Parts: sequence; C-alpha cells; structure tokens
Amino acid sequence: MARRAHSRYRRPYRNGQLNEVTIATLYVVFCFAIFYIQIFSQIIPVLILLVTALFMFLYKGRLLFFIANNKVVLLFPLIVLLSAIVSDVPSISLYYGFQLCLTIAIGVLLGVCATPRQLLRGIFLAAAVITVASIISGRTGSSEVGPVLIGLTGSKDQMGFLGMTLAAAGMAVLFDRHQHPYYRIPAILLIPLGAYIAANVEAAATKLAVVGFVFAFLGFLCLRYVSKFSRVGLAAFVVAIIIPASLTVLALMLDFGESGGAVLKALNKDTTLTGRTLLWAVADNWIEQSPVFGHGYRSFWLGNSADSIALLSQFGLTDGRVFQFHQTFREILVDTGWVGLLAFLAAAGVFFYYVLKNVILYPSASSAFMASMYLLFVIRMPIESIIIIFSPHTVLFYACGTASVVFSVNRARHRVQQQVIVAQQSA
Repeated sequence: MARRAHSRYRRPYRNGQLNEVTIATLYVVFCFAIFYIQIFSQIIPVLILLVTALFMFLYKGRLLFFIANNKVVLLFPLIVLLSAIVSDVPSISLYYGFQLCLTIAIGVLLGVCATPRQLLRGIFLAAAVITVASIISGRTGSSEVGPVLIGLTGSKDQMGFLGMTLAAAGMAVLFDRHQHPYYRIPAILLIPLGAYIAANVEAAATKLAVVGFVFAFLGFLCLRYVSKFSRVGLAAFVVAIIIPASLTVLALMLDFGESGGAVLKALNKDTTLTGRTLLWAVADNWIEQSPVFGHGYRSFWLGNSADSIALLSQFGLTDGRVFQFHQTFREILVDTGWVGLLAFLAAAGVFFYYVLKNVILYPSASSAFMASMYLLFVIRMPIESIIIIFSPHTVLFYACGTASVVFSVNRARHRVQQQVIVAQQSA
C-alpha cells in the first residue's frame, strides 16, 4: 500500500519504471562525466546538445510543468541571451550565451528527470569513474609546492572539486540505506580517496569545502532525530550564524589585515588570493561603466579589449574562453549588469528556500547532500564563479535546486491525495 501511495504522489514528475530510473541515472552520469573532462572540441557542444534534446523530448511533460510553475528560473538565461544587444561582439555573446543556457537547461533537466536519490547515485558514479581514470592517467600540473594531480580535468581546482564531490557523494550514498550495496560498499573506499585528492591538490577552496560539507551533511542528517520545531530552530541558526560566520572568514581573507593574513597563511595563499584581487579591480572598473545592463555575455574576455588582453597575458593565457573573474557576482555584473544579477539571485533564492525546506521537513541522506552542496556553492560565490559554460559547478547548482523544488511539489501532492483518500473513506 505504501508503494502505491509513493508512486501516486510523484505525478506529474513520475519516474517509477525501472527503465526510466536507469535512463535518468545514465543521463546524470553522462552529463557530469563529460563536464568533468575538459575537452575543448567543437564536437562536444554538439554531442551535449543532441543528447540533451533527446532527454528533453523523453521528459518534456515534466520539464514543461516545472517551467510553467517556476518561470523565475528562466529570467537569468533569457537576460544572458538578450545581453547580445548591448555587446560589442553580439555574435560571440549570443553563441556563448546559448551554451550557458544549455548548461543551465541541463541542470534543470537533471533535477526534473531524476529523483534526488538517482541524482546522488549518478553524481557518485561519474565522480568515481573520472577520479579513477584521472589517477590512471597520472597527468599532473604545476602548483606552488610542485606537481599535483590534475588528471582528466585539466586543472588542480577542478581536480580538487572532483575529489570533494566524490567524497561528498560517497558519504551520502553510504548513509542512504535505500542505495544498493553495489554502490555503498565501494563508497567506503572512495570517500577517503576523494578527500585525500581534495586536500592534496593545493586548492584551498576544496580543502575548506570538504570540511564544511562533512559538518553540514552530518548536521543535516542529525535532524532526523529531533522534532520539527527543533529543526526549524537549527535551520535558523545555520542561516543566522553559520553562513554569516563563513562569509566573515572570507571577509577577513579579503581584508589583508593581521587576521586576514593569518587565514591566508594557513591556506597557503598570498594577499592577492592567487591574483583574484587583480581581476576584481578590473571587473569593478567595467561594472562602473555599465552597471545596469552590463557589457554582454563573455564580451569582456572574448572581445579583445585592452584590459582582457593584458589580464590574459599576465596569467600566461591566450584563450579567453577558459578564463573568468573567479567571483560569481562580479562575473554576472560585468556580463549582464544588475538586471542579470537580480534575476540570478531570484532563482537562487527560490532554490535556497526549497533546499532548506526539504532538509528540515524530510531529512535524509539525499536531502542533506543537496542542502550541503547548495550551501557550499552559496559560500563559494564570493571567491569563485559558479556560473560557467559546461561546468559541473553550474549543472550541480541548478540540479540541486530543481530537484529540491520537484521533490517538494511531489510531497505536497502526495499529502493532498492522502487527505482526499482519508476524506473519501470517512464519508
């Protein structure tokens, strides 16, 4: 009887057939695997577009239902495309804007077609496969302390994020008793492997992310053992204390005073945060020139301006496609101005509400994973850009948010249907 009720409440996002479960999981694995591997080829966007178009067709009903009821998610991608109007290189802004929209669409589609448990399983499988393949490849890159593993990802930051994701997803899979032992047993070995990689690629952000995820995940998981009233109080504590405290640490890092210097020294960072402050100074100058509408998506890095050429040269690069300001808000402001930033924050706010709502009302390994990863993205926004073309960061950010919205809608429908059944039985 419980299984029947479970299948009913999933409508219109129903995904209960075995073949649908397998297909959804395979799509998750495909997307995250191909985004973790940095391959700059014209065939990759085409392949991603074709596969995504197929899955959009397969899940068009659920996707359209989500879009119709969450139009705010469409605002930022639409503004990105419209930014070509104010761009000095409109064709470039439109071309790369479409690729960003495709990346966001993939994240939304993943959250619609896969349940939180399937999404978690697919992320774990993709991270495990790419991590093992990266170790086998033995490919290394330079860092301040010497060569470090970069594997198939192409950079130490990306490799660190991959390791962190493997450890995080592995921990969630291990604590989820509904996952098959085929996944839970390997997770025991892969969790320390992912944590070790994240801590030894000389990327400070991933070191902090691993520690932060462990505390957040275990904290959210413990909500299962307290009352709903206590859960709300703890959630308020996280929002009012933990997140501001984390942002305060970031502020100290950017203050470069005595406290900031101690934090930077502990993280093996210089006072420019590996050149970030130089990038931010240029970004602020461009934001002042066009604060409302920005300069057009990617027009700064691909428009051959004097500032972009100078920055690329300073960092030893020639291709603006692979570089960004390493700060989410400044990146969006330069490209789309305050119009774009407010649209992005509106969607992020909706996601944030549902992510916290789910983990408070229905704490589980899956909801704790979604909430912990989403909070990590929020905290990393001041020092990293999480909105990047074909990036696992962007896909995971939107997938976690969308999956949380869908799950909440399904539970609400289930609750209403149960009430109707009880009323009919009582009549």
